[in-house]
Amino acid sequence: MTRQAGRSIQAQTLKLGFHALRALSSNLAHRGAERLFSTPRRRKETGVERVALGRARTFHFHSGGLRLRAHAWGEGPAVLCLHGWEGQGLQFHAFVEPLAKAGFSTLTFDQPGHGGSQGRRSGPREWAQAIQDLVARVGPIHGAVAHSLGAAGAALAVDQGLHMPRIVLLAPPAGPDRYYCTLLSLLGFPEAEHVAAFQAYAGRTGLPPERIRIQSLATRIAAPLLVIHDRLDREVPWSEGAAIAAACPGAILRTTEGLGHRRIIRDPWVIEQTIAFLGEAAPQEKIPYHGEGLRSLEWHLFHRDLQGRLLDPGA
Repeated sequence: MTRQAGRSIQAQTLKLGFHALRALSSNLAHRGAERLFSTPRRRKETGVERVALGRARTFHFHSGGLRLRAHAWGEGPAVLCLHGWEGQGLQFHAFVEPLAKAGFSTLTFDQPGHGGSQGRRSGPREWAQAIQDLVARVGPIHGAVAHSLGAAGAALAVDQGLHMPRIVLLAPPAGPDRYYCTLLSLLGFPEAEHVAAFQAYAGRTGLPPERIRIQSLATRIAAPLLVIHDRLDREVPWSEGAAIAAACPGAILRTTEGLGHRRIIRDPWVIEQTIAFLGEAAPQEKIPYHGEGLRSLEWHLFHRDLQGRLLDPGA
């Protein structure tokens, strides 16, 4: 049996199961769909990611009662790189050396339910909180680079008050509506129920629908914003990234051809454009993580308590 045939059988079985569940309880069926939508599959690290892991300073922090895995490379103002759905921070391995050459350090982490972090279910609210908790741990960041759904976490964190001097979004989805409704269709839910089902899902995240849509949040982003999206992206259409850029006053849209949804985070031109944009910050925007000793990111991560006593002898 081919992998495609196996997936087809699995999809049909799942659809039949939800048909039976809907006959028993529509509410239970919708809750089951929400659980599926919010439960990522963990992916294995690739060989190049394992090499990057071996060179990283790995540490852990807590968010929402979960222990999350983070990595840092280099010295200089910290650039936070945020992965997408079913990804992990190590996917940004191609950014590490170019960022270091430009004078930046790279900071990543695995969102709840992803990579080496704890958790089963995940979503924009948990992602935004994790971003804020990490920044509270390591201190201010120079900017953020977010891929795919990671852009939702970044936009929501900014909307909740987190300061990101510069933001780059790679292949961002305008909102989760289309993807949630696609899942409902695959599970056999009639189209007439889709809008109400999405509203219910958004309500159970604790946020109104417009606050989990990046396109809506983009209207309130004051920081300089760069959006890079591939014209041939089959997972998140280019039109969604273009809509986000159009919604944010002063945002820049760059378009690639032929990279698709995932290669965009490894492409040299994309990385070059990203770093050039991050480097345009005015001197007062620079975050002072550079050099040796007390001002280095490594010192801040691993010697924070000692740092406090040295800076405040009376502590």
